[in-house]
Amino acid sequence: MINYLVEHNRYLCLIGIVVVLLIAGLFSKDRHKINYKLLVYALLMQFGIGFAMLRLFGGAAATGGALNFFANLIQSLYGFADQGVQFLFGNLANPAGSWGFIFAIKVLPIILFFGALMSLLFYFGLVQKVVNLIGFVVRPLLGTSGDENLCAVDNSFLGKTEAPLLIRHYLASMTKSEIFVVMVSGMTTVSGAVMAVYAAMGVQAQHILIAAIMSIPASILIAKIIYPKIERSATEDGASSQQVSPASNVFDAISTGTIDGLSLALNVGAMLIVFISLMALVNALLGNCSALINYLIGSNLPVLSLNLIFGYIFSPFAYLLGFTGNEALQAADLLGLKVTINELVAFDKMVHMSNLSWRAQTILTYALCGFSNFSCIGIQVGGIGALVPEKRAWLTEMGLMAVLGSSLANMLSA
Repeated sequence: MINYLVEHNRYLCLIGIVVVLLIAGLFSKDRHKINYKLLVYALLMQFGIGFAMLRLFGGAAATGGALNFFANLIQSLYGFADQGVQFLFGNLANPAGSWGFIFAIKVLPIILFFGALMSLLFYFGLVQKVVNLIGFVVRPLLGTSGDENLCAVDNSFLGKTEAPLLIRHYLASMTKSEIFVVMVSGMTTVSGAVMAVYAAMGVQAQHILIAAIMSIPASILIAKIIYPKIERSATEDGASSQQVSPASNVFDAISTGTIDGLSLALNVGAMLIVFISLMALVNALLGNCSALINYLIGSNLPVLSLNLIFGYIFSPFAYLLGFTGNEALQAADLLGLKVTINELVAFDKMVHMSNLSWRAQTILTYALCGFSNFSCIGIQVGGIGALVPEKRAWLTEMGLMAVLGSSLANMLSA
């Protein structure tokens, strides 16, 4: 046992789990309200998922069976949405072209399709049944409500803007603690639409899928430490959802969902432009300030940027993952890159690091497999805020905490 813990510095990973939980507790809004039963059960659930898929099945469970069927189903939904996108935009919707991947064409229009689909499913009462079923299964273990559980589960494969559409009719009545679960779970994993992209880039597909499932209890665990449950939810303690769609017929449901999706897509696009532009401005200011300091004092300090700063911040976490030497420096750089820019850029850089071991790439896949970055705050404020404008103040207030919480949840899985 001792030899096992010493090999690859695995004992540091155990310390890392404790450190992650302590950091979450340090930023908790009310430590006296933390549900320690939820903490233990969620941690055991996360460990059980990882152990079953990695050890008992050697990862095979992630590439076959029910999990593979569900992943393919989600990918098919994105494929259906892409049919309409290709009809409207033609060759511009083909990322293999010289123009590459265009976010506004390949992602934003899909939100319209999901808006209409979820409105239709809610009209037929299917969403309500799923909320109640998940609440019945998970609530006794974690004590969480059906709507936040559903969003946490669906965020494992849907995007951070599509998953809230599943519970859009519950968002207005959700508590701050539940909204925070929606935000953290949306940032803790990647969508089914981009999983295939990462696999094509060379990232280990089975580990992306396992990380997505492990993120469900991880995101709930960290979210409930930082924002513990204080108010009573409408779908907790076995209370079933009785909400009814306001649509008068099927076509009304489709048109209403489409309009909601359009508003959501426009908000997401606008927020992305602003947040990414502001980050570029901050990087320019930091770079110019560091250049001025070097000139005035005659030093040769590195040019400051958000990526460099967060690379230093994540250095201790790289060592807690068991990395040493050059691998630790590379891991810290990738973790900082993920938060300041996005995981796509971090994954692309990781697969081109020839001196990074297979084991290191595997562990970092779990640490990087999430949307936790600053621009995601803008996406969620624009996306969820469009569905529930009255909750926009909460979304802006909890944005940075959601990035912290989702980063901690990814580290917990890693």
